[in-house]
Amino acid sequence: MKSRDENKKKELKFKKFELNANNVRGIMTSLRLFIGCLVIIAFVFLIKNVFFTKKVVNYPLVYNKDNSLVLLDKKRNKVELSKEDSVSDVLYANNTDKYVLYMKNSSLYLYTANRKNEVKKVLGDVKKYYFNDNDKYIVSIDEDDNLYVYNYRKNEKIVSDIRDVKAITDEEVIYLKDGVLSIRSLKANKDTIKKIEKNFGKDARLLNDKYLIYLDGNKSLKLYGLEDDSNNKIDEDVSAYYSDENTEEFYYLTIGGTLYYYDGSKSNKVANDIYDIAAIDVVNKEVVYSKYDNDRYTLYFQKGTKEASAIVKGLKSNINYVYIFNKQAVYYINKDNELMFARINGTKVGKSRTVVGDVEALSFQKTRKGYVFLADATKKGLGTLYITNSYKAKKLDSDVIRTNISISNDGKNIYYFKNYSGVSGSLYYSRGGKPKLIDEDVNRYQYVKDNRIYYIKDYNKTTKYGDLYLYNGKIKKIDEKVSSMARVNNEYKG
Repeated sequence: MKSRDENKKKELKFKKFELNANNVRGIMTSLRLFIGCLVIIAFVFLIKNVFFTKKVVNYPLVYNKDNSLVLLDKKRNKVELSKEDSVSDVLYANNTDKYVLYMKNSSLYLYTANRKNEVKKVLGDVKKYYFNDNDKYIVSIDEDDNLYVYNYRKNEKIVSDIRDVKAITDEEVIYLKDGVLSIRSLKANKDTIKKIEKNFGKDARLLNDKYLIYLDGNKSLKLYGLEDDSNNKIDEDVSAYYSDENTEEFYYLTIGGTLYYYDGSKSNKVANDIYDIAAIDVVNKEVVYSKYDNDRYTLYFQKGTKEASAIVKGLKSNINYVYIFNKQAVYYINKDNELMFARINGTKVGKSRTVVGDVEALSFQKTRKGYVFLADATKKGLGTLYITNSYKAKKLDSDVIRTNISISNDGKNIYYFKNYSGVSGSLYYSRGGKPKLIDEDVNRYQYVKDNRIYYIKDYNKTTKYGDLYLYNGKIKKIDEKVSSMARVNNEYKG
């Protein structure tokens, strides 16, 4: 027979093994949970990037070369579109690099990026043309005021004698005819026309692609539902409204100077006796306005319908340049041309502090990190480039021209000219730190995306030509005898 001690040793070994096995199972369970969390995080990140990050469209470049209109595709093949037509008539699609509209001999043409680089005539004698929101239709108006819709197979007249197009959605067009605001399908075979307003006034805009907001001829503010054809009067005697296309909420100001906030279901009074609306952030429900009393102006900040907070009092003149930055601060330029900063603390603002003096109001551009602007400009328009997101400003560069400052699509890069002489200058960019030279003797540039910056170099004032280059981290010559480039609206929307 085995002794008790031996049995105890076996029991201890068994328990030890059981404990080790449990530890292993615990570790494996924890590891599986950890890996599962990583997978979920990666999936969420993927969904966010795919569905919620706006794609930067890699548009082709259209430019004028020796009196011809030329398109440079993604593979840098050159397609001659027309003779003696202007880049100012070029229209890019909203969400794709596949389609480009342009004019040729007063007719509208469509370029399609495919194996053949196909070009088709859409309509003759055109005066206005548009892509709808999702680029599935092309809407145009001819010289006889007829409204046409092209579905990339057939172009058909859908309405005659219109005055103007006021808005276009994915599926419908809203237009004005004989003073009546109407809506109909972009599909030619669906010819039912709905009258929205018989006495249209002005300012029709889309809200979140669900509503149309506008003022009628009696200055009543109305909201038309695109989904249910409802048409509700929000208020009367309205002088202006302030909206954002991404939300169904908005502000409006009555003729008597009362400011309201519409929250999607009802109007909420914000303030009375408004003299001027200086800045509004509709999405974040923030507004800066001025009041006039006893020959003096006061500038206020107000969050929603909370109590207003005075930014600055006792002003002899009204403040014209005001900027609200990302729920963080209010910037304004005073009568001495000083840039002032007031921090937002919930529903209040802090004391105003001077950032820098002698600023150029029209040079302000919003970036992801703050505002860039010019100060201490000379008569030639050259000044010091700053960036700020607090009561301090960081100097980025000197001798920068006030015009032609561009912000990259993601809001991180700042492109600008330095030492511009009236014909050419040095093209730089900065990420908020040390500037980097792209090239010298540059006449103009066109931002498409951060790895596609086109520019014209060695411009001759007599011939009005220069050489076209591409900067994508390296410099590559593309073409010669180039005079201008079509505008690509691919910059930071903030």
